[in-house]
Amino acid sequence: MQGMWSHLGGFGKLLVVTILVFSSFVVISLLAVLAALPFTDDLSFLSGVQGALSVGTLRYLQIVQSFSVFIIPSLLAGFLFGGHLTRGIGFYRPNSQLVILSFLIILFSQPLVGYLGTWNSSMQLPEYLGGLEQWMAQSEESASGFIYRFLDTDDPVILTLNFLMIAILPALGEEMLFRGVLQPLFGQWFRNKHIAVLITAFLFSAIHLQFFTFLPRFFLGIALGYLMVLGKNLWYPIAGHFANNFLSLVVFYYYRHTQPEINPLEPNEEMLSFGWVIPSMVLMSFLFWTFFRKREVSA
Repeated sequence: MQGMWSHLGGFGKLLVVTILVFSSFVVISLLAVLAALPFTDDLSFLSGVQGALSVGTLRYLQIVQSFSVFIIPSLLAGFLFGGHLTRGIGFYRPNSQLVILSFLIILFSQPLVGYLGTWNSSMQLPEYLGGLEQWMAQSEESASGFIYRFLDTDDPVILTLNFLMIAILPALGEEMLFRGVLQPLFGQWFRNKHIAVLITAFLFSAIHLQFFTFLPRFFLGIALGYLMVLGKNLWYPIAGHFANNFLSLVVFYYYRHTQPEINPLEPNEEMLSFGWVIPSMVLMSFLFWTFFRKREVSA
């Protein structure tokens, strides 16, 4: 079944996706704020000043954003372009072995990802771009502080909410938009799946506005993109994305309880060893090859 706007070209579809994301964000965010007003006395709720909002309010808005920016626009795009809300963006019954392999590929990529993060964090721009570098550093610090406020808790209820908000919803929503909608769109536009993977990975990393961790996120975007290319099923990059987010939570809480003087969100050379990078690359390559072979057999 074809969607009613499946005939549009790459640029036309990109324009439609942009309108869907913007419209969904505005409408759903407005409804969410209005719905929350009777339950909060926080007068700064409508001010938009991030630092003035309570952590609970920020968590609420973060969850709303996952639905308004990523999940709902992606489902609508699936219906308009592919003729089905879920199958239109690549949701099919997954192979359980390929789901596990997707999880393991990203899990064993972590030493390489961590090394790329450490290298990226030491980036220095030319002196005449000092103002830009300062803005990038402030953006990185703000994003890191924002996430730290979410995570720094021992409350079991909040830990469960963090698991939903950090590990599950971003893995689901971001993959729906980037690998389910944008990557096929760019593939159609440029008629090259590799260019589509690279462009989508670049946008995936850039949208976070964390420039000193751009490279590891770009690399993850490429890995997730090829899980979609090889597997032809959105559940596989979702499983990989979940692996990355889940491990990040585990590492954060491990260091908060064992070495509280360390901020796990900041790249730290002492936490990493280059000796693990080569094994990480070898294991990733082997697992990707295994993934491809099993996908060919099950196709």
